[in-house]
Amino acid sequence: MEREISQTDLSLLKQGTQEIYLKVELLNSNMKILDSLDGQIINDNYSQDNESIQRRSYNFDLIVLNSSFIIGKDKKIWLDKRIRVFYGIKSIRTKEIIWYQLGVFCYVSMKYTFSSTEKKLSVACADLMALYDGTLNGQIHGYGSSNNSPDYAIKNLTLPAGEDIRSSIIAILKDAGIDRYIVEDIGKPIPYDLTFETGSTYADIWTKIRDLYDSWEFYFDADGTFIWRQIPTCLEDQVVLNDTTMQDIVVNESADTKFDGIYNVTEIWGKVLELESDDRYAETSTYTDNTYRITFDMYTSWDSIDNLTQLAFKVSADNEVAPNFTINNCSPIPIYDGNGKPLEAGNLVKDNIYVFRYRRISPGHNALFLLGQFQCYGKYVEKSIDCPFSTTNLGYEISQSLDYSSLSDNAACYNQAEYLTYKSTAMMDTINLTTLVVPWLEVNTKIEYTPKYNNLTNQYIVKSLSWSTGNGTMSVTLYKFLESFSYVYNRKK
Repeated sequence: MEREISQTDLSLLKQGTQEIYLKVELLNSNMKILDSLDGQIINDNYSQDNESIQRRSYNFDLIVLNSSFIIGKDKKIWLDKRIRVFYGIKSIRTKEIIWYQLGVFCYVSMKYTFSSTEKKLSVACADLMALYDGTLNGQIHGYGSSNNSPDYAIKNLTLPAGEDIRSSIIAILKDAGIDRYIVEDIGKPIPYDLTFETGSTYADIWTKIRDLYDSWEFYFDADGTFIWRQIPTCLEDQVVLNDTTMQDIVVNESADTKFDGIYNVTEIWGKVLELESDDRYAETSTYTDNTYRITFDMYTSWDSIDNLTQLAFKVSADNEVAPNFTINNCSPIPIYDGNGKPLEAGNLVKDNIYVFRYRRISPGHNALFLLGQFQCYGKYVEKSIDCPFSTTNLGYEISQSLDYSSLSDNAACYNQAEYLTYKSTAMMDTINLTTLVVPWLEVNTKIEYTPKYNNLTNQYIVKSLSWSTGNGTMSVTLYKFLESFSYVYNRKK
């Protein structure tokens, strides 16, 4: 969970000298403290990266003092052991050491080095995601695959269409034995059956659910709490470090510009839409009073239509704003896009065939959701005048075309195209800084800084950071925050 930054935290950064401490607790798998490792560690490296599900990593070298550091189940180095790392700064004023928790980590790999002068063990650690993404196993137990199998046979895991996404995530977390979590509500259901075969990991499931919609992330925070949330745009966030503080702690800066990987136009090809046995297609429709009307003899009321049934029909006229839909002259229901918003005028074009999903949103509230035509599709063009790589400023398009078969409606494809264009334009406008270590700084938070190379004060988002405790400085990569990007202002809460 996010730490609330105090004036004490900021004051520590402005001390003339910093007296730095390291504390590393050895834990068992239940997070009970067993021992301490900090006295034996001679150097280390800590890092965060906002593009990795293993958000934090920690590597260190320690001096092998005795046999307790030999790898074994009754030793300090073993599969069931964890470490909890703290970075400390001593306050000159109070003489108190202020501790900042960096993360809870698992051992991943070890290497011994012996010489005439020392016995050293080098250890690479990953955060708790390593337990669930296949690095240190994490495969789902209790399922497999079998045709016409008896009741006792192990079967594939399926998350059924219509199941609430937040409930699905929490159920998987409980199955994984994770009891500390914060899961934001997407507010949408699983759009189609998700099946996971033998060998799948918990992270595979979370990844597949995450990729049903754009710009969501999951990771373990510094406390070891599982976080599921929408990737923050930081639009309404306050800066955690202002320019005055930054000028005091920056040691040097560099601004590297790369033109590879920049795309100001993205088109996304989503799921191919196929009607199944319970779905229906109408060759004709009528359009009067802003309502599309079709006939299906098998339906007598909205209650006779199964939830999440796909309905397709040929559109007889371009739609006006916020059209409705009816079958057999039942009370009209609204047609929404994949974001749950009424359709804009012209979304449906005459003589084209579209596929929709019927949903019971709540008692007495049914709606038809536009999925797309034969394949879900979305295209986004970055036109922001503040973006140096936009089509407005470059005068031409640099396009990427990507396959996202997990996305099951046009709106989701458009949202993903918008987000990926943001990543390949705004997030490419970066600056690299060396600063004093700010142990509480997190990726995806906002700071204010005036670069030396252009003297323009801007807000930036932290993309990645890393440091070694003994150096007292850290490397930080930032990308420029720009409110004018539609990805940012369209997601204002």
